[in-house]
Amino acid sequence: MSILITGVAGFIGSKLAFRLLSEGKTVIGVDNLNSYYDVKLKKYRLSFLEKFKKFNFIKVDISEKLALESKLKKKKNKD
Repeated sequence: MSILITGVAGFIGSKLAFRLLSEGKTVIGVDNLNSYYDVKLKKYRLSFLEKFKKFNFIKVDISEKLALESKLKKKKNKD
């Protein structure tokens, strides 16, 4: 089972993802990396999560339903 976290590059999303990954869970993190606040900070947070083998990141805006569904389907087919 995979856990989907939206806003994974944000403060709360990244902390939640880190906790779940530390417990051995599989996490799919979604974020559009917009410039609402410092994108460098978001990428910095992602760099810690990407060290986990069970972390998969998808850069997509969740308001773009078709793009989100397409990327999730591609990710599922790879696994």
